[in-house]
Amino acid sequence: MRLVMDVYNLNAVIQTKITALWLTLLQSQALHAADKAWRRYKNSKDHAALCDCIALSKAVLNHCPIDHPKRWSTLDQLGRTLRKRFEQKGNAVDLEASIGYHEEELSICQTGHLGRESALNNLSIALLDRFKQTGNSADLDDSIRYLEENLAICPIGHSGRLFALNNLGIALLDRFKQTGNSADLDDSVRYLEEHLSIYPIDHLDRSSALKILSIALLDRFKQTGNSADLDDSVRYLEERLLICPIGHAARPSALNNLGNALLDRFVQTGNSADLDDGIRYLEENLAICPIGHSGRSSALNSLGVALLDRFKQIGNSADLDDSIRYLEENLAICPIGHSGRLLALNNLGIALLDRFKQTGNSADLDDSIRYLEEKLSICPIGHLGRESALNNLGIALLGRFKQTGNSANLDDSVRYLEEQLLICPIGHVGRPSALSDLGNALLDRFEQTGNSVDLDDSIRYLEEHLSIYPIDRLDRSSALNNLGRALLDRFKQTGNSADLDDSIRYLEENLAICPIGHSGRWDALNNLGRVFQVQFERTRDKTYLEESISLFKTAAAHGVSSLSDRLSASSDWIFTARKYHHSSLAEAYSTSLYLLNRSVLLASNIHDRHVRLTSTRIRGREIAVDAASYAIETCQLQSAVEILEQGRGLVFNQLGNYRTPLDDLEAVNRELADQFRELSAAMEQSALSHQAEQKRVVNGEDKIESNSYQRLMNTWDRTVEEIRQQEGFGSFLRVTPFPNPQKAATAGPIVIVNISQYCSDAIIVQETGEPLLVPLPDATLSAVTALAETLIETTTHRPQEAESDRILGDVLQKIWSIIVEPVVLQLTNVLKLRKGSRICWVPTSRACSLPLHAAGSYMPGDKNLPDLFVSSYAPSMSTLLRARTGYQPNSMLSGPRWLVVAQPAAEGEPVLSHVGLEVDTIRRIRMDAKVVEGEDCTRDAVLDSLKNTAWVHFACHGHQNVTDPFQSRFSLLTSNAPLTVLDILKTGLPQAELAVLSACHSAAGDRSTPDESIHLAAGLLFAGFRSVVGTMWSMDDEDGPKVAKIFYEYMFRNGPEGVDCRDAAKALSRAVKRLRVRRVPLERWINFVHLGI
Repeated sequence: MRLVMDVYNLNAVIQTKITALWLTLLQSQALHAADKAWRRYKNSKDHAALCDCIALSKAVLNHCPIDHPKRWSTLDQLGRTLRKRFEQKGNAVDLEASIGYHEEELSICQTGHLGRESALNNLSIALLDRFKQTGNSADLDDSIRYLEENLAICPIGHSGRLFALNNLGIALLDRFKQTGNSADLDDSVRYLEEHLSIYPIDHLDRSSALKILSIALLDRFKQTGNSADLDDSVRYLEERLLICPIGHAARPSALNNLGNALLDRFVQTGNSADLDDGIRYLEENLAICPIGHSGRSSALNSLGVALLDRFKQIGNSADLDDSIRYLEENLAICPIGHSGRLLALNNLGIALLDRFKQTGNSADLDDSIRYLEEKLSICPIGHLGRESALNNLGIALLGRFKQTGNSANLDDSVRYLEEQLLICPIGHVGRPSALSDLGNALLDRFEQTGNSVDLDDSIRYLEEHLSIYPIDRLDRSSALNNLGRALLDRFKQTGNSADLDDSIRYLEENLAICPIGHSGRWDALNNLGRVFQVQFERTRDKTYLEESISLFKTAAAHGVSSLSDRLSASSDWIFTARKYHHSSLAEAYSTSLYLLNRSVLLASNIHDRHVRLTSTRIRGREIAVDAASYAIETCQLQSAVEILEQGRGLVFNQLGNYRTPLDDLEAVNRELADQFRELSAAMEQSALSHQAEQKRVVNGEDKIESNSYQRLMNTWDRTVEEIRQQEGFGSFLRVTPFPNPQKAATAGPIVIVNISQYCSDAIIVQETGEPLLVPLPDATLSAVTALAETLIETTTHRPQEAESDRILGDVLQKIWSIIVEPVVLQLTNVLKLRKGSRICWVPTSRACSLPLHAAGSYMPGDKNLPDLFVSSYAPSMSTLLRARTGYQPNSMLSGPRWLVVAQPAAEGEPVLSHVGLEVDTIRRIRMDAKVVEGEDCTRDAVLDSLKNTAWVHFACHGHQNVTDPFQSRFSLLTSNAPLTVLDILKTGLPQAELAVLSACHSAAGDRSTPDESIHLAAGLLFAGFRSVVGTMWSMDDEDGPKVAKIFYEYMFRNGPEGVDCRDAAKALSRAVKRLRVRRVPLERWINFVHLGI
């Protein structure tokens, strides 16, 4: 029995030995297969090979118990391969597993162990990767601690010292970027210099050593401003490029790094050769990194940033558009979770913010903020990227505040910038920008609120910012500019002359170090102009006044700067020249009108053009009326008319340019005429596209087609200039000389009412002869504004009838006494105009909201304006002339040329119970009028019918959109498909003559941009209708049938064959008189107005 047991035990031992040998053989085979897979991955970067290596290594590890001699080496390989897969795919699970394996490896490899050096190195690299992903500084500190131990056990001559120096240098550089500790940066440079010194010139790995040392030197330059570090960085990168010829695997990286370093040197020195060389290298880099190449993201990013820098230097919008195009592609190939997404979000956000500053396109600003908010959301507290995320988002929100005036954006901006400063201690590379941007934001908040604490804090931060930069360093420019501006504000508040003297000193130094063409030169010019203007006020030394005017003029012509900045400079020029009666004032106004027009035109659609006019960044809404007032002061009435025609109604004027008749040009150059017609059609299509319609899908995200619009506009501009080179076309689309709009006065005098902050006047224009001036000394801007606000308040809140009549009667009496009566006296006493004659009002500014046509004292025995003359309105003389040109009365006998749009029960609206009676009234006058009503009254049906209509009558709800007037609408069948101003403008109306808008608010003006005259009636007038009847506010439903009956009875008084839309003003006058006879409340009958011929 014992023998049997011994034999059994012996067999078991033998079996165990065989199994162990078999497992050892399997381990050996698996290790060999894993090594083979690793070599295959290193040669081909094949992801499948990497996964095979990981799977095989895990299989080996599963059969290596804790005390197995091969466990530490298996842990080492498994940790390294998982980290490689993390680098390739960005899966954080792989990185966590890698760290776990390397930590176990290090615990096995105690001090003196053969594998400790490798364990320290690999664990530190993995921890550094996790720090870069999470921003956890503990990982970075642990990484450096392990790397310092690794270096300590690798003395000079040790084979591992190279890696130890390199990795420790990189980790210290990362910690410097997080903390700003210059000792870390100096140590990093020292280790990396030793690392490079070990490699001979022709060593294969010298390239990477050159790269990382150059990066550290570049960072030290950015901290200290020592140009020797920058030059050394460029020198090392130039050497690196030489040893990476075409086809070399490292050439993309070499091109990228050298290009970026040259851009940094350009920023310091302003040497355009560095900028051009940098871009040339970056373009080559992108060319050798096709779609799918691992280096394409870096190439796209670097070239995008470089082109943005060149745009800032020379102002070529093509560079800015190309920059954004490259940065958009970069973001598209960096999806959520990708290691490059942070940088992609940051740089695209900055570029879009710059384009917003250039063009005023609010979509660019919104996209910029959206990208920068996403960046901040993935940079938690402690993350390396949080500092720049806070800075850039703060700047973008400051830009939105300047556009909208919303103080919440300003407060958020300050909050983000204050947090940025807290995480940028003294010596931190981000501290200069934190100080500068926070100082500027606080200065803006002081200028809004007057809080002196913000001003003092601003100056304190800006003084520290300036102290960082040595004299003559080019990036000192912004520090000098900002501090000079803040000190000027404090002087204005306190009167301390020391602040003014310091402001002048800093701003003069700034101008001296900003060469012509430098992006900061506009600030230098404009702010120095402002401080000299203040110094003139203080000293009355005219030298300062002349210098101030000269600086403003130069800043307004600074081509590198945005149009809105140039317009700001020209506004300062106007203010100074007007205040001190300088001879350059007319030139200043002319410059501003040109810049305003160009600035508005930069927006690709009419919505954004209107937004630009309402923006607090563009001080252009009063330029035309103020310029006209100056022309009147200097007795140049024709020039005043020309100025108002040029500078008012910009949005419609620009659309009108696209529809310019080309008959004369076709006779001279048909090809050029066709080219202009095609380009104008494309420009109009863009302009009349609502913001949402201009978007296209790019890589899963909506993008505004700003790039294509900018190119289109540039081509259109060039074509206009080419047309002007043709003989006889030198004035093509230029300011129309007075005799041309004067032709609009053929049916009666036109009365322009110019309301300016400086003086108010009426100009009476007749068909022939010189204009006649009527001073309106009591019609001050404040008085007219008060009347307009009272009118809006009363017609909006609608008090009891007696109270409403009292208030409105008082308003009409004041309008009569300060505006209308002086004009009537000239019309009757000087021009001998007969009672019942037609006059046309062209009001400006807040007078656009006043019922001039109904003015009167309404005292017993007195004659009021409606009793004397028949009034019409026109947005401009040019609009009136366009409506009059080519008109021939057409008989209403041929076909259903009269359309009636009736919708008494629009979705979500109160029922209009009198619409049916209104339709019946029209049918009794004209049986074959086409009526679109009820279920058939849809937007598409109405638009389709309008195309073949001469007359149209709307009987429905109307609504004014105060924020987007081009979305003012008629309510039809469904609430989600109304008929808007924009819809009407898009529709071709070749037969249009008369439109009667029996709807609320159809001729209601816009408070923010009254001179633009954007409402339903004006939209129909521009779209082709020659005569339009509308309402200034809500109308009473029961007045619709009453007005329609009298109106159309007069229009058809001579039968269908004798109808003439030019009778519409008189027809409306008769209908309104009938309402007056019936003693309807004032609010109801003064509501109706006529526009056009």
